[in-house]
Amino acid sequence: MLPINGFLDTLGAPTGRLLQQARIHAAMLEDAEALVPVNLGYRFLEAAVRCERIDDLGVVVAEAANAFDLGAFGRSLHRAATVWEYLQTGVRLIGSLNSGQRFWLTAEGDCVRMNQFLPGPAGTGRCQADTYTLVFTLNMLRRFIGPDWSPHSVRLMAGDEHCVGDFGIFGDARVTTGHPHSSFTIPRLLLLLQRPLPHRNGSAGETTDDGALCLPGPAMPEDFESSIEQVVTTLLVDACPDIQVTADVAGVSPRTLQRRLAEIGLTYKEVVGRSRLRLATRWLAESDSPVSEIAYALGYTDAANFARAFRRQTGMSPSAYRRAGREGNR
Repeated sequence: MLPINGFLDTLGAPTGRLLQQARIHAAMLEDAEALVPVNLGYRFLEAAVRCERIDDLGVVVAEAANAFDLGAFGRSLHRAATVWEYLQTGVRLIGSLNSGQRFWLTAEGDCVRMNQFLPGPAGTGRCQADTYTLVFTLNMLRRFIGPDWSPHSVRLMAGDEHCVGDFGIFGDARVTTGHPHSSFTIPRLLLLLQRPLPHRNGSAGETTDDGALCLPGPAMPEDFESSIEQVVTTLLVDACPDIQVTADVAGVSPRTLQRRLAEIGLTYKEVVGRSRLRLATRWLAESDSPVSEIAYALGYTDAANFARAFRRQTGMSPSAYRRAGREGNR
């Protein structure tokens, strides 16, 4: 969402109103690691296309975007030294964050085909998201292979042809349309190509493509447990989510969500409690908001209930936790 939002802001688009129309809480975008439900993202893209009358919005944004700038996800991708590592990292991380969107590789003669599938109802928003993702991936691979590289074959999901103009972004590729999902080919020989610019800077941190130091950030969720916790943490910004809301965002039924949590020894109530605690400790440490406001933001009926829950989990009151943290930083 962040590259799309940033582009619309440069145009002077009414981004806040578009987010509201899509039922995306603006506070979600204040945290680069927050997760936005895919279907709401489709609504946002569709509204943006109608408002700004840019039929190839997804392609335009993708051409200028850089995956390495995308928070913890980008930092994980940045560690990849070869085309193969980059693709494998992306496949693994996207699979851990989204129960419907899939990336996978299939063999095809002397090439491999990179496949992507975006779930959800057919329509402009989904097609824009699909072409955005496809062009984003191609342009990132050009950082390894070379700016003029183009795949031998590109297959577009049905409807995508209305969102990519004259297909010029695909270079010399043979483009076919009307497929159930999008894909493109990469010669096997290119999979071991390394990104020409240094991607590490010792143990102190990593470097971006322009050589600037990139300090370590929060870890990327890589399993079901941490992904669901991050979904709940994101939804807590708006209200304390019940299991139906979280299941809808995760793309599963409430029963499936409960079953998968039970398999790892957790209940949904425990996940909500841990997510609330994570946000509470962060807000107490990093903001001057009154404890009562933090309690309300986390969905507690009053500050006393919040204080009891916080003491039960940490052994101290919210005020004492805030004081201890600030005294420790002096």
